[in-house]
Amino acid sequence: MWLAVICGSHPDHEEVIPMKLRNLALAVAFVSAASLAHAWSECGHHIITLLAYDRLEQHEQSRLFEILEQHPRYAEDFEPSPKIKDVKRWRIGRIGYWPDIARSQPKYNRPTWHYQLGANLVIGDKSKVTVPQSPFQVPEDATLETQELYIAQAFTLCLGVASDNTKPAADRALALCWLAHLAGDAHQPCHAGSLYAETVFPDGDRGANRIKVKQGRNLHALWDGLLGGRFDEGDVKRRLAAINADEEMPARARRYDALDTAIRSEWLAESERYAVFCVYTKEVLQPVKAVQRGLTEEVPAIDLSDKYLETAGRVAKMRAFQAGFRLAKFWKFALNDGVGADQ
Repeated sequence: MWLAVICGSHPDHEEVIPMKLRNLALAVAFVSAASLAHAWSECGHHIITLLAYDRLEQHEQSRLFEILEQHPRYAEDFEPSPKIKDVKRWRIGRIGYWPDIARSQPKYNRPTWHYQLGANLVIGDKSKVTVPQSPFQVPEDATLETQELYIAQAFTLCLGVASDNTKPAADRALALCWLAHLAGDAHQPCHAGSLYAETVFPDGDRGANRIKVKQGRNLHALWDGLLGGRFDEGDVKRRLAAINADEEMPARARRYDALDTAIRSEWLAESERYAVFCVYTKEVLQPVKAVQRGLTEEVPAIDLSDKYLETAGRVAKMRAFQAGFRLAKFWKFALNDGVGADQ
């Protein structure tokens, strides 16, 4: 039975998002204080990437492996632990997680590619905050080595490289990894922008990284870990089964899977709405507004309610399915050398 999950009417907006999300059987996973606030966790990126892989045709799956084996870090970064039972599926999941591994590799690290500039929400006097423009246009001279790009730009760039059979296989492998990772990041609400509040966060809360919570290090890290933490083969398998058991999820994922405009607007705009109604709820904003009004000196670590955590867990599962479902279409396009694949 479906539940009508409303993240809450927002005090600064009249818009309401209808969200009918299934109450899946798996419990919400909480982020530990030691988890990294990079994007969806390792477990999360594995889940999203496997969801996409399972929607590919057999020849597309084979082609994906052919290109992946040409990855410049294949020998170093795609060799599993002896404990891994299904090496093939581990390597597939690793595709989506690899850009986080590359953070420790100066040659391949692209720090700004993981998020989008702009505001999810502004409270207070907008003239007293500095909100950067959200960039979508890819610079004409951009390459896989270009540092200062953001999610939408990087995805468009990588789609062009991955779908071009005249490009070196190593570049296509890198681009396929980034497509998987960026599709996941674009569906994480905290990566679509930041909260801006005069006197409190005049230059933004860094995608909720500056908001401490008692259930983890910060609000961003908590959302990153809602699909699990560090990779666990059994956990990934169980979560995938639970997500796939919901037969009505595909209908919500098909809404924004168009090859031409999806990453430029819809996915990130969708994440912005989830941020407004599900990340920055009343219980999160009240302490921020107390500081803004001079009632307290700083925002304390917020003790999130069970309702908040349960809703966030359901939203995370939905966003994971949407990301995987939509990524599959872009992978198909790339693996068929730029030929559209409607499904």
